[in-house]
Amino acid sequence: GTAGLEAACTAAEVGCMTFLIEKEDHLGGLSVEISKIPEKKRLRDFPDYLIRRASKLKNLITFTNTEATIPFVQALKPDVIVNATGSTPLLPPITGLRENIDRPQSGVKGILGMINNIDNYPMDMEGKKVVVVGGGAVGLDVVEFFSNRKADVSIVEMLPVVGKDLDIVTKVGTYALLEKNHVNILTSTALQEVHPDHFIVKRNDQNEQLDFDYGFVCLGMRSYSPLMKDLTESFEDKNVEIVNIGDSVRARRIIDGTAEGRNILNTLKTKGYLE
Repeated sequence: GTAGLEAACTAAEVGCMTFLIEKEDHLGGLSVEISKIPEKKRLRDFPDYLIRRASKLKNLITFTNTEATIPFVQALKPDVIVNATGSTPLLPPITGLRENIDRPQSGVKGILGMINNIDNYPMDMEGKKVVVVGGGAVGLDVVEFFSNRKADVSIVEMLPVVGKDLDIVTKVGTYALLEKNHVNILTSTALQEVHPDHFIVKRNDQNEQLDFDYGFVCLGMRSYSPLMKDLTESFEDKNVEIVNIGDSVRARRIIDGTAEGRNILNTLKTKGYLE
């Protein structure tokens, strides 16, 4: 992803022999996936810049389609290991959520399921009901996509407002879009149950049923660090610095994760590798 790419490029640019390991067949992480939403296509410019930057560095070796197993990492004899494994969709223990999300027989999808099917949604969705659960940045991206296609869109958010963590410029534009496209905003509303064709939500201490043709659960992202424990144990006595950065620490904005990638310079300096 963007945090790992920034760390790899920065380390290589100051002279380190650097290995970048990616289990997918392409680089760029979540930013590449989100950029597949037409309204977010400009987001692709940043990972593309990082990928081009990486390709020009002869001392940066990239492994795609490669699982970062402990034996593989050990074979590279690292002095510094940067864990930047990113995030995965948050799926809290809500009745019916795991049984229905991204299942063939269900109308419920998460953000990645929506993106993987993005070419299958009609351009004109007038008369179709879309319910999006989650009023953060990801949920609002889904709302924008479907409301621009004239669907009857509702957004469900547990907090009193949607877009709480958006910057002020984005927030103003988002609120204008919600109003223009007549999006039904249900704040202070909590998801209780997930069914293939409807959600049960709690609002004003009462349960309500929200029927849909297309339902989306976008409750944010959570850190994903499956290797950190094993890395720490395997390299405990080997004087190897292990750094965890970006969304694999806590899901956040791209710019914050990228800044942490750039901060690999501080680690290299502390270890005495920079003059």
